[in-house]
Amino acid sequence: MTKQERERFLADLHVGIISIPEEGRGPLTVPIWYSYEPGGELRVVTARTSRKARLLQRAGRFSLCAQTETRPYKYVSVEGPVVAIEPADLERDRRPLA
Repeated sequence: MTKQERERFLADLHVGIISIPEEGRGPLTVPIWYSYEPGGELRVVTARTSRKARLLQRAGRFSLCAQTETRPYKYVSVEGPVVAIEPADLERDRRPLA
């Protein structure tokens, strides 16, 4: 896929699989809701007190993979630093995912 195709794919509605390093163990790899607008930052939605949130704060980076569930199978994976941690805004973060 081209960069533009990858960005469009990530902007579509998918459940992502996030992977976060965890010291002394394998990475935590779990499904997560995310949102993305081409050219912007990828946002993940999780409770501030969750294990995911604690590990994101500690590790400072993560990987995410999004895929289709039907043929022809497609996927996009990304990785990078955590650039901000902020409280969830229900209107902004969760409603578009429903």
